[in-house]
Amino acid sequence: MRRCLALTVVLLGCSTKKAAPPPPEAEGPRGTLVGIDPDRWGCEVVATVAAVGEVVAGPVRQVEGSLAPPRGVPKPCNYVLEAPTGAEAWTWDLDCRKGALATAETLWKQYSEQNAALVAAASDAAEAERKDDAGVVHAPPPPAQEVAVGAKGLDHNGQAILFVDDDTPCYGRIVGPDPARRLALAQLIAKNLRPATAPMEPRAAGK
Repeated sequence: MRRCLALTVVLLGCSTKKAAPPPPEAEGPRGTLVGIDPDRWGCEVVATVAAVGEVVAGPVRQVEGSLAPPRGVPKPCNYVLEAPTGAEAWTWDLDCRKGALATAETLWKQYSEQNAALVAAASDAAEAERKDDAGVVHAPPPPAQEVAVGAKGLDHNGQAILFVDDDTPCYGRIVGPDPARRLALAQLIAKNLRPATAPMEPRAAGK
């Protein structure tokens, strides 16, 4: 009888032991995800309407564009500034897809060549050929030049900046009528563009 009682105590003791924790690999992946799905990303994640207004020197209103972006790219960010000289259009967009940096290199070369061709064509044309129907003579665009934004930036064709970001796999484009304000807007975007705010497929930090 005593033997049976002792055996019962042992068995009860065994049944109260806690199960061993699962091995680390069974607990699922850990770590912080970065990036925001491009379909859910919004312009204000990187630049609020008020901040855009500050750098372009006047209050702006955001407007919807009519063109749908390619798959994996968020909608462009479009604004209208009511300036004393009339309404100004400003826009910027980002591309963080796989291969975006290679695309940026292709665009850099393309925009540089276009700019050089326009400068050469305008230099060869007589003033009468550069005059529009309203009698306004259009000056050639300035030569493309590198600007200090992100890892590198290019102000080209007298109307836009292309920049390659320095801490995300993204490039950006800014279009606006004034080079100083274009650069200020590009620098604002590059400053706030980080892995956590980039419009890209969410991924583990460091990927």
